[in-house]
Amino acid sequence: MTYALLGLYGLFALVALLNLTLMRRPGRRKEGDSFCVLIPARNEAENLKELIPLLKPQGVKIYVFDDESEDNTAEVAREAGAIVIRPREPLPQGWTGKNRACHELAKAAAEDSDARWYLFLDADTRPAPDFIDGMRDLAAQVGGRCGVLTGFPQIKPGKGIEPLFLAWVGWVILATNPFGVVSRTRMGHNRFTNGQVHAWKSEIYTRLWPNERVKDRVMEDVTMGRMLAKERIQVETANLTQILSVRMYQTWQETLDGMSKNSFEIANSVPGSLIVALLFVFFALGWLLTGALIPWTLGLFTLGGFAVALNVRTVWWPALFMPLVCLIGAFTVLRSTYWRVTGQTRWKGRTYQN
Repeated sequence: MTYALLGLYGLFALVALLNLTLMRRPGRRKEGDSFCVLIPARNEAENLKELIPLLKPQGVKIYVFDDESEDNTAEVAREAGAIVIRPREPLPQGWTGKNRACHELAKAAAEDSDARWYLFLDADTRPAPDFIDGMRDLAAQVGGRCGVLTGFPQIKPGKGIEPLFLAWVGWVILATNPFGVVSRTRMGHNRFTNGQVHAWKSEIYTRLWPNERVKDRVMEDVTMGRMLAKERIQVETANLTQILSVRMYQTWQETLDGMSKNSFEIANSVPGSLIVALLFVFFALGWLLTGALIPWTLGLFTLGGFAVALNVRTVWWPALFMPLVCLIGAFTVLRSTYWRVTGQTRWKGRTYQN
């Protein structure tokens, strides 16, 4: 048991280190495939004031879907030079707002743009001046075999202890999924997309219409990753930290609420979510069972956290509290499950029922 636990924490650290060293980092390429940028936006006027001016000089057509905003999202986007799409009707039953927005954005691009890639970006992302050149280079590297490009931006921390409430997300993704190994060996499938940034070959998106297929899912990116595996469409998951950054939340409460809205869909069932929460508790406390090897198991646990933080170029100090990080993950999953069962899943002014 002791050595099995040592091996488990060692495996987490190994996967995190392999991702740190093997995940592709895009170069820069001025010529190549064309992109258009699709931005779902609900009450994102302030973010769009920063985002669109960063994209506009990079020579891409920008589409913004104004998802029934209560601020001046549409006006800001239009004045900044984006093509604004507005819904013809209220959000239909059975759709989440983001899925409807992304679906309508792709429909507009299919009618209006000849871009090879549809690049979806969240409004709170911040691209570097050579972001599109980087994505173009990534497409040149792997576009011959991959139909979808995604990856991890730099995660900018919020205030105070906020990073402690987000660290479990990066750890559970980057310490358990060997993205770098899959990329370099071409064995297996990443089964993953990141909803913050993902680019689809236009012909693949318009063949699958993926957001329509997962229209009721709050964690649509995870579901689409699983769908792509079934369709045998390869996904490149890259390190995008040099060309894109994001500050997801400002406070720990915002982070807890944001993660509580969708963590249920990691397993997408009550029994499955309870198992996920128990696993987090086990990871948080299992090292205590290793007796004389406690310094080694805890050290490996911490090393995995450090490697993840280095990978996404964020603050490293939550890695010193990995047991607490995993307990926060367990609590978040349980809270998300309670919200889903009681019909209290709310986000951006909307309630999503079970």
